[in-house]
Amino acid sequence: MKEIGVAIVGGGPAGLQAAITLANKGIKPFLFEEHSTIGEPIQCGEGLSINAFKDFNLPKGEKSFSVKELDTCHLIFPENKTILGDIQASMIRRDKFDQYLSKKATDLGAEIFTATKVTDIQRKTNGVVIKTKGESNSEYFAKLLILAEGPNARLAQTLNFQAPSPMIKAFEYKMKGEWSDKLEFHFDAKKFPFGYCWVFPREGETNVGIVTTAKDRKLRLDKFLKNRGIIGSILKKVGGQIPMNGPVKKLSHNRILLAGDTAGMVNPIFYGGIRIAMTSGQIAGDTVTEILKMETNQASFNLKIYEEKLRQFKFMKKINLQCHRFFYSRSNKFLTKLGEVFDNSHINRIEGGEILRTLGKILLRPSMMSNPIGLYRLYKGFLIARDWGF
Repeated sequence: MKEIGVAIVGGGPAGLQAAITLANKGIKPFLFEEHSTIGEPIQCGEGLSINAFKDFNLPKGEKSFSVKELDTCHLIFPENKTILGDIQASMIRRDKFDQYLSKKATDLGAEIFTATKVTDIQRKTNGVVIKTKGESNSEYFAKLLILAEGPNARLAQTLNFQAPSPMIKAFEYKMKGEWSDKLEFHFDAKKFPFGYCWVFPREGETNVGIVTTAKDRKLRLDKFLKNRGIIGSILKKVGGQIPMNGPVKKLSHNRILLAGDTAGMVNPIFYGGIRIAMTSGQIAGDTVTEILKMETNQASFNLKIYEEKLRQFKFMKKINLQCHRFFYSRSNKFLTKLGEVFDNSHINRIEGGEILRTLGKILLRPSMMSNPIGLYRLYKGFLIARDWGF
């Protein structure tokens, strides 16, 4: 059995950023990824917040993974009422992006094992025993473990953590041709319950997808393509599950930390999570580094530091989930009125006199005032989603 300091399960953005953070501070992490190639299969709309480039010192315009930058988004409601948003995002090649992070981690000294599945984890008084199968059939003893295994949280559940629940499913086509010049989010409570359809333009192609609780999501996406007039050939089909309710309650316990989708680190309004996942991975790496540096024979591994640091971020605030529950439970009648109030105006730029003018428009629609607290949560949630939606 090989003794190591820190183990990471999962080679997505959360696990890789944790590995980068640790290796950059002189701690060699061992990362285990069950797939043979980092970044595959792709299960992502491939939009990354422009803020992430500054957060993690990523090179803007990096040709290996960056495709196109967009600074305008349209939120489109029933009857084609459109709200403008300031979400700035870079369209990326998600597989190449993850591979970029992987190379950065290994260049700094991290050890990454691909095609290696962690089959069992056992808690011990002073660490965890990790059993692997695949290219690396071994047992490891680690002082600390970061679980970033994905939304199913198979291993986390065996260790008495709660898996993210409920889940929502997404399905996407990569289409030939550029079918928009902006990010599009189409909301319709009947057609896309608890979700939306998206149109994300790229160079020479477009990602068009749906996220919804409806089971016949492919059929609904096909109808959307027809109504939207998108007729390009399908280059690839992508699908996956997304945590729906934001971060889980317990994020750490007894030498184990959860990060990324395993911890439910997804914005519950747009269901995006790359920047949030990487932030959780970075904080996990920082926390582990602090703990190992303070370690003594009698050291107490107080992982609550991890949760305390995370809760300083706006994406952890309860108002995000409150906004999600209010917004996605509204009828098309409400969504249409919402679109009328903000039609062709920026929802993220309401300040000063514009607040009074907006309130005046709402007052002309009395049914919208039946839940003023919900409207407030909607505004605050979308404001946070501007920065943490991808």
